[in-house]
Amino acid sequence: MKILPKYITRQLVTTLIFTVGVFTFVLLLGRILKQLSDLLVNRQVGLDVVAWFLALLVPSVMSFSLPMAMLASVLLVFGRLSADSEITAMRASGVSLGRVAAPVIMLAVVMGGLCFYVNTELAPYCRFKFRTLFLQLSTENPMALLEEGTYIKDFPGYVVYVGRKFPDRVEDIVLYSLDDKGNVISSLRAQRGTVAGNATARKLLLDLYDVRGDLHDQSDPGNVHKIRPGTTAQRYPVELDISQAFRQARAARTLPDLSFAELREEIARLRSIGVYPAAALMEAHQRVAPAVACVAFTLIGIPLGIKTSRRETSIGIALSLGLTAIFYLVLVLAKTLQAKPYLFPEAILWAPNLIFEVLGVWLLWRVSRS
Repeated sequence: MKILPKYITRQLVTTLIFTVGVFTFVLLLGRILKQLSDLLVNRQVGLDVVAWFLALLVPSVMSFSLPMAMLASVLLVFGRLSADSEITAMRASGVSLGRVAAPVIMLAVVMGGLCFYVNTELAPYCRFKFRTLFLQLSTENPMALLEEGTYIKDFPGYVVYVGRKFPDRVEDIVLYSLDDKGNVISSLRAQRGTVAGNATARKLLLDLYDVRGDLHDQSDPGNVHKIRPGTTAQRYPVELDISQAFRQARAARTLPDLSFAELREEIARLRSIGVYPAAALMEAHQRVAPAVACVAFTLIGIPLGIKTSRRETSIGIALSLGLTAIFYLVLVLAKTLQAKPYLFPEAILWAPNLIFEVLGVWLLWRVSRS
């Protein structure tokens, strides 16, 4: 690699590392403020769990931050090169704008490949792991499954409510037993209880104290007038099975949880049974479009950066935010139209990429001739 391409690539990579970090942090912060408070306060988990929680969220936000960072980096680097007259000096020395832009476009292709991998493989895997995170932690820290003031339906055949939670006990517990149809057949109310986990058997052991129970009429379980007194006990142990919850979580994978290959299989399966796979098609296109956007943003960012000719980061950040806002607003619009295939939502989704690429090539041609 000659001196000029190496110089430009080094400038761009340095800026890119900074912008990826900033955009990923900002987007991550916007998604996790509420969840972090729930983790640290209500679920009483440690900082190691919070770190794992954050790590699983990072790939999901990188599908947004990588194209944004690529555009911002190109605008900042070429704006500074133009403001310092380095672009003018290069062209006066006989170096064409195409030669200056070539290593940048190559880097954009590499970033697009990275974004494609994140969107199609890493993010779906981490998204699914994130959804099942608390089930995986429950055997090690059973308290993590019990959230204050929430009816918890993770246990087959039961619904659990906990009024207050402390490090060593729970208080004001309500345990509903359900039949096969999900109707309440009995309820237990306990003043306090302790929780323990069996990691091998994937069981949650709930020891209830000062228990009062009620029985519901099996023929009319919803009729409160037919509820009659049942069990009363000083101590009442209950074993809750969470292994089935693990199996149900694995079986309940949604389209965003599928890898790209699995998504293609789902599209083929739906078509084979005569169903138009609108949602699956849109999900597949949404995985690829941000990867291509890395190149589209680069093509339009190079001439815009040269034209702005500013050293300040504010103009580059503002331009990148504006263009990416347009891009992702169109993605949201296309997503809302996925149930109306006659409006060609996939074409709408790809329109920003096509427009930015055509406009970027035209602007590069104009700048190279000026």
